[in-house]
Amino acid sequence: MSIVPLDKATICGPLAQRDAALDALQRFGRLHLINLNDATTPKRGDSLKSADARTALKHLQSCPLRRRAPQRCRNFDFRRVVAKALKNKRQHEALVDERDEVAKAIENATPWGEFRQPKEGEFGSARLWFYVVPRRDADRVRQSGVPCQIVAVDPTALYCVVVAAEEPTPRPGERVELDRRPLSELAARREEIDDALEDLHWERVALTRWIPRLKRSLDAADDAAARAWAERLALSEPELFAIQAWVPQAARDELEEVTRGLGLALKLAPPDPADEPPTLLDNPDRVAGAEGAVTFYITPAYRAWDPTPVMFVSFSLFFGMILADAGYGLVLAAALGLFWRRLGATRKGAQFRTLLTTIVGATIVFGSMTGSYFGLAPRPDSTLGRLRVLDFAARGQMMGLSILIGVGHLSLANLVTAWRARHSLRALGSIGWVLLMIGALMAAAELLTTPWGATVAPWGKRLVVLGVAAVLLFSSDRPLKAARVRDWLGRVVDGLSALTGITKLFGDVLSYLRLFALGLASGQLAVTFNELASHMAEKRGLGLLLASVILIAGHGINLALGLMGGVVHGLRLNCIEFFNWSLTEEGRPFEPYQKKVRQ
Repeated sequence: MSIVPLDKATICGPLAQRDAALDALQRFGRLHLINLNDATTPKRGDSLKSADARTALKHLQSCPLRRRAPQRCRNFDFRRVVAKALKNKRQHEALVDERDEVAKAIENATPWGEFRQPKEGEFGSARLWFYVVPRRDADRVRQSGVPCQIVAVDPTALYCVVVAAEEPTPRPGERVELDRRPLSELAARREEIDDALEDLHWERVALTRWIPRLKRSLDAADDAAARAWAERLALSEPELFAIQAWVPQAARDELEEVTRGLGLALKLAPPDPADEPPTLLDNPDRVAGAEGAVTFYITPAYRAWDPTPVMFVSFSLFFGMILADAGYGLVLAAALGLFWRRLGATRKGAQFRTLLTTIVGATIVFGSMTGSYFGLAPRPDSTLGRLRVLDFAARGQMMGLSILIGVGHLSLANLVTAWRARHSLRALGSIGWVLLMIGALMAAAELLTTPWGATVAPWGKRLVVLGVAAVLLFSSDRPLKAARVRDWLGRVVDGLSALTGITKLFGDVLSYLRLFALGLASGQLAVTFNELASHMAEKRGLGLLLASVILIAGHGINLALGLMGGVVHGLRLNCIEFFNWSLTEEGRPFEPYQKKVRQ
């Protein structure tokens, strides 16, 4: 298991050394502090800097171009840089909004040509009304008697102006509101906006040189806030102080060295049964990329288990089955190659890159097994064709495979639960669920008229009976050897209550059919886009161009849908179905008391 074992550390010393101890322990950076003052743990202190400073830093960090940071920062003014960055952000957003409005006004005014609308009262009580009339309705407008003037015509519509005090009824066409500025002024304003945006862009680029100093100032503020928060958790008496914290057992020697250097007393002890330590995950780099997928839904309790390795394998497999196309997998591989070095720049990035590589590999392998390359199937006698061992058209085969994966996944969840309860008879209850699933699967083989169905079905029915009996008898914490009838009846009631989970188990297993359904939908969409493009390519003229557009847009949409489906449903099968049978105890994350700013 990859949940780091912790010890409870108690540190005591003279009150005069409290500040030095807090500073040293913050530099040590491997403690999760415990509140010693009251039952309510105060919230961890926010940064001493304002939220505006973080907004300014985020605005500068998102700039596509950056200047080199200065080696010497004598003229760095935190407040001035933040104010300029925020002003730049506000002006940029306002100008972008205005540019969109002007562009829309130019688009609306272009068919009407260059003209200036009359001032209010220039035509007395009359005003101008503008209408766009479809060309098919041109005769109807001319015969309607509405006094209108056609000022422009294009292949699809007529552009009519009516001069009247009130809007004509019925309307000759769709009414439009035009900007009062002529086209030339709108175009000039758009140019001014573009110039102003360019100036703001280069001002923003110039400010990016202060990103390291800005970030360091914010980190220093976070450190000061964390230091103040730690002081509130420590117990301070007139002569002494005490600090209590959780520390990884592997860091015991380092902590002893720190406290010995300060002349402080240190006591280390394993957690008591009543303690609820925080959870610190520490997985090998080859699977640690899936930690985020686990903690996204739940933080395992300290005494639970870490499902990260299982999540790594099953999420990659499910994603590959849902996308189910080797061609799409190759596209993802090319995209991953573009970001390969950038992802490897940090340890977290490298771990995530390993997960992405496995996901892409699973997609290519499963796509090859189903013989789908951008919706095209290779010839059976070709090398790629020989790799095809699964067929989405064989629905019984694919549904059976999905159910088999579901039974295997949920059986693993129950076996983990049984192992964790191995010193209790409740472990037999979890094994009963496994026997029940496997037995039901074997019994169902007879209904599917498989060649071996008649052979395994009787054994499956026996396993079902055995599983039901195990769940009924061993799903209770009450003593098995009880003298009182009430305890025996209680065990039976507990067992019957547990057996109501059969419907839940049935629904969870069937939920894995989404692997087949989503993979089939993705494959059918790819085939459909290929057929549409093929029909379009047979047409003369722009047929080939339109076919290319259909292929690129269609497969792009299908790939995007596949990515969303792979992530959402891959996580769902792990975080809902799998965790429900194996990980029900939620913990809290280990929050190290540490300094962000390193000297």
